[in-house]
Amino acid sequence: MSKNQYTAGFVFFNILFSCLLAVFIISSINFGMCFKAAERLPDIEEYQIMRIMIYGSSITPEGDTVSANISILDTDGNDCAVIERSWNGAFLAVDFVSAEFSGRKIFFPYKIYGHDTVSELNHWGTRKVGSRLIPYYLENGQCMLLGAGYKLQDRRNLFTLAHFALGPSVFMASGFSGKYTVDLSRCETGKVYVVCTDFSGKLLLKEQ
Repeated sequence: MSKNQYTAGFVFFNILFSCLLAVFIISSINFGMCFKAAERLPDIEEYQIMRIMIYGSSITPEGDTVSANISILDTDGNDCAVIERSWNGAFLAVDFVSAEFSGRKIFFPYKIYGHDTVSELNHWGTRKVGSRLIPYYLENGQCMLLGAGYKLQDRRNLFTLAHFALGPSVFMASGFSGKYTVDLSRCETGKVYVVCTDFSGKLLLKEQ
């Protein structure tokens, strides 16, 4: 190896190491902030985080599709977003991720997608084509799942927890987050269902 090649390799290694170190430091800081953020949040009792109405399913030459109207709600019951469309598959499911700090277990909507079999719901490692929900309630450093009755700092603290649960830092501290699926295959066409949650770990689908 020539001197120039050795120098270039050494510089590349230092740059790579510095980048990895910076990512680790930033992730560690963000992780540490989650404990205080969870402690400072008020207690939130059961509220409806999602409202669902299945319109129906159809069979096409390309495969099954299922259509629905799905609303993401804040703690006041107001719409953060309304998603009305069709997805590939015979049934629908919604994935949630959690942030679990300081005795709190808080759920955040992650993705809506179609599926054909129950076994598909148990493989988080597979790529699921669907609608990502994060942009609908995270904006400007705030989590809009908290209604107007809460302080700006409360929404920022909830954003800190959502950013951890939905970001790459979660892989460094997986014991503080989980992934959960709400299966909508038993929802009847034309009826309204809600997903209820709180800040202590409840995640429940029921008819409204």
